[in-house]
Amino acid sequence: MSEGLQRRRGVKSSNDSSEALDVNNKENNRVAFDPQDLSSNSREVQSPMLTLMEEVLLIGLKDREGYLSFWNDNISYALRGLILLELAFRGKIQMVNDPARRRFELPDRLIEVVDGSLTGEMLLDEALKLMKSDPTNSSVLNWIDLLSGETWNLMKINYQLKQVRERLAKGLVDKGVLRTERKNFFLFDMATHPISDPQAKRQVVKRMLNMLTNRNYIIENDPKYFAKECGYQHLRSVALVCGCYAGNVLENVVFDLNYEQRDRAFNRADELLSQYSDYPFENKKNTLGIGINLHDEIEAELDRDGRNEMMLEVIAAVINVFSKMDSII
Repeated sequence: MSEGLQRRRGVKSSNDSSEALDVNNKENNRVAFDPQDLSSNSREVQSPMLTLMEEVLLIGLKDREGYLSFWNDNISYALRGLILLELAFRGKIQMVNDPARRRFELPDRLIEVVDGSLTGEMLLDEALKLMKSDPTNSSVLNWIDLLSGETWNLMKINYQLKQVRERLAKGLVDKGVLRTERKNFFLFDMATHPISDPQAKRQVVKRMLNMLTNRNYIIENDPKYFAKECGYQHLRSVALVCGCYAGNVLENVVFDLNYEQRDRAFNRADELLSQYSDYPFENKKNTLGIGINLHDEIEAELDRDGRNEMMLEVIAAVINVFSKMDSII
C-alpha cells in the first residue's frame, strides 16, 4: 500500500471519537457518552513483570556468555512487533474503529492510541509517545517498519527505536534477571549480560514447552514473574511463541528435545501462527493433538479479561506480520 494512500486514510479527525464528552443535554434529558465505552467491554488487567520483548530477548541470550547470536537478523524486526503487541495487551493502542477497515488486510489497517498514560517501561513509553504525536494514523505494518527504521519516508526516519536489544538487556539488569559484564572479542570489548536469576528464563521456557508439546495446555504461574492475576495469560503465551518463532530463537526453547519432539514443536508453532494471524480466532482442526484445550481457554479468558475486538485485531495483525517475515525482511 502506498504511503500516499496511508496518509489520506490516516489523517486524524479533529473530533476524535475517543475524547470523552462530559456535557449533559438538559433539553432532551439525555447524557452524552463516550462511544468508546460501547465498543469495548475490557477492564484494566495486571501486566506481568517481564514484557514480551524481554522474554523473547531472554530466550535468545546465551545463558553464560550473555549475548545474542551475531547471525540473527530477524530478532530486531520481531522486537518492534512485540512492542505493538505489548501496547495492545496493556490497552494503549487498538485498531481505528472504522467499518471501512475490513476492506484491508489486517496488517494494513490503521491503529490509534486510546490511552496515552505512561507504562513505566522505557521502550513502550517511547513508542507510545511517537504514535501519540504522529499527525496521522498509520497501519500495523507501517509502524513496525517505522520503529525498525525500514522506511523511505525521510520525514519519519527519526521514528526508529535505536539500541533496542541493549536497552532491553539493561532493563532486565534493573529487574535483577541479568547482570552486566565486559568481555573481550579480540579487537574490541563488549558489554554482555549473563543470566543472574535462572528462574526467570526457566519459567518462560517451561511455559512455552507446555504450549508446544503437551496435549492440554496448563499454565504454571510464577508468583514473581507471571502471577495468577496477570491478564490474557493464554493469549500472551501464544504471542510469546509466535514472537520467538519470528525472532528465530525458538530453537533455544526446544534444544533439549529429541528430533521428533522438536519437529512436532515447530509444527505446532506453525499452527499457532496460522490460527492466530486472523480475527476472529477460529478453532481450526488440531492435527497434532497438542494444546487441544487452548482455544476454549482463550475464549474463557477473553470473557473474563475483556473482549475488545479492536485490540484483538492488533494482536492478530502483528502475528500475521510474523507469519510472513521471511518475505518481508
